[in-house]
Amino acid sequence: MSATENTRSKEELSKCIMDTAAQLFSEHGVESVSMHQIAKSAGVGQGTLYRRYANKADLCIGLMQDTFDQMQCTINGYIRETTERPVQERLRGVIGILLDFLGEKSKMLGVIHAQFMTESNKDDFYQSPPYLFMHDMLTGLISELPDEDSAMEIDAPFIAHSYIAILSPHTYRHLVCVKGYSHERIYEQFCSLYIDPLFKS
Repeated sequence: MSATENTRSKEELSKCIMDTAAQLFSEHGVESVSMHQIAKSAGVGQGTLYRRYANKADLCIGLMQDTFDQMQCTINGYIRETTERPVQERLRGVIGILLDFLGEKSKMLGVIHAQFMTESNKDDFYQSPPYLFMHDMLTGLISELPDEDSAMEIDAPFIAHSYIAILSPHTYRHLVCVKGYSHERIYEQFCSLYIDPLFKS
């Protein structure tokens, strides 16, 4: 343990690690930054870093927590404020919020998603708070669709899971960075393919 580590509290060390990681991710990209680089730049030993964060995904999760909490509050507020609006409109609104979140945080979310989807952890993502929140929220919203307004038989949990799978960080980044889709076009294509057909015209 370095001298500087000895003079800092646990909270100060964690904040320093988080601030350093955020700066390095912003400057070099999440994928390019190693745990060794983070520890060195933060002035802490690798043992200190790994005791707090087992891997880069854990670090990203810590950085993402506040942002995810904000997104969750935004969605919950939107759902409460739009209870009288048609389900189709509300679903489109929620997908817009989720896509905005993906657009801002896709690199960091990609690292987290990749970590969860490794062979040893492939089921963990489906038990994670972000997945559970999104699945429960989307299932509840889709379930509000009256039978007479539906163009097909609705399996709300399956549709909710499918939405989350389609809106993966890697898919979003591939569409933007490789295929050249704009954020707006992704939104409109998603809605026209996966939301609007659920409803009678």
